Amino acid sequence: MLKWSRVRLYLSILTCEGLFATMRERIQVAREGRDAGDEARQRLPFPESAPRDPDFYDYCGAVHVHSTYSDGAGTVKQVAEAANEAGLDFVILNDHATLQPRTDGQDGWHGRTLVMVGTEVGTDAGHLLVLDVPDSFLPSSGSATNDQQRILESGGIGFIALPCDLKDHWRDFSARLPGIGLEVFNLSAIARTKINLPALAMIWRRYNGKKPERAFHLVSARPTAELRLWDSMMQPARLGEPYEPVVAIGSLDAHAVMKFAGRSYPFPTYHEVFRTLRTHVLLDHALKGVMGTKAGADHSGPDQKSVHSAIRSGHCYIAYDNYGDSTGFVFKAVAGDDKRFLMGDSLEITPGESPIRLIATAPRSRSFVRLYRDGKLIATARGGRLEHTVTQPGAYRVEVFVYRRRIGSLCLGSKPWIFSNPIYLQPCNLNASLAGEAKDTSRRYHTS
Repeated sequence: MLKWSRVRLYLSILTCEGLFATMRERIQVAREGRDAGDEARQRLPFPESAPRDPDFYDYCGAVHVHSTYSDGAGTVKQVAEAANEAGLDFVILNDHATLQPRTDGQDGWHGRTLVMVGTEVGTDAGHLLVLDVPDSFLPSSGSATNDQQRILESGGIGFIALPCDLKDHWRDFSARLPGIGLEVFNLSAIARTKINLPALAMIWRRYNGKKPERAFHLVSARPTAELRLWDSMMQPARLGEPYEPVVAIGSLDAHAVMKFAGRSYPFPTYHEVFRTLRTHVLLDHALKGVMGTKAGADHSGPDQKSVHSAIRSGHCYIAYDNYGDSTGFVFKAVAGDDKRFLMGDSLEITPGESPIRLIATAPRSRSFVRLYRDGKLIATARGGRLEHTVTQPGAYRVEVFVYRRRIGSLCLGSKPWIFSNPIYLQPCNLNASLAGEAKDTSRRYHTS
């Protein structure tokens, strides 16, 4: 019996849906000033290039990488060598249903790259990425609910993988437990949406040209369905209730091999994809393994704990670094007595009182920043910096696009670059009793 997911994939190929979506994405309108809602933005002069925030250390990594411990083409040593060449600070292995690389002592510092071992498990609802769990987590139960409970009870970090994939998506979002994050970006799944004959011809031509890295520009896209789903997951079920933090990551699903028509082809390589979609973590201290001290077991344990802690807290953002180095991006809130909060953090806000400043800074002047509240665009600023004063509860997140040239508010050659985790402005506890009627007692997840 032909699965609907297969039909959907074939329709995407035949209609060239992904190619047209890419063409539309390249032309964006980025107006200055207030775009929507009732919140006024304070305009600041923009520097030529935004300075890096001295309060944070920015480390970039590749998440969801497969090695020869499952169906990847390279050994852990080869993965680490490619990561070193690509300038990665960390790599997270997620081989299928195994933590054997850790048992074999493969985790730790390999040159300048910290190799961390997680796993990927299949369940009756779809795939879960699993990080920072003990060896006793495996074998998997096969039940989505049971496996998520075991992840949380063991102190691990879990993510729904491939949530809206055309081929193998997550099938029951009502089975997701609070505390489980979302793989909003999966480069393999996004690339699948771009599969059609014209696009493949363009990709192949670029890949075999003088600048093969430009081939990845054609598949580095904004995952609209996944972003819409993510926004809906964070919404409170009732007015006055808190927003649910849902951590998002950007993953590669890298295998260094492509299978087509029963044959395997050795591309794209680890090194090539490691220079594209990355998850950056922000720390308030430096990793010891990259401070010039001798790397080893004494440092890799605490360093792994630091990276895991940043991911768990949502102190991370996702970036297509093939469009430009995003290192130095920060999205933060400033409240009251100059208290500062980072993406992933929650703080209370009383509507109409105690305004909070949201500040996003991107390290490139030819870019525009978009601020979203509960999935709705509320402000835009060009020049690599946005500062916006808010007075309402909400899940606020930022998207940054780079562009080649501009005609008025029309930005040509626009490309999606940086996507932050949200800052959650929670309704004050006093407001909970004044919330009035419930919006809805059930959550609605929108994927299209």
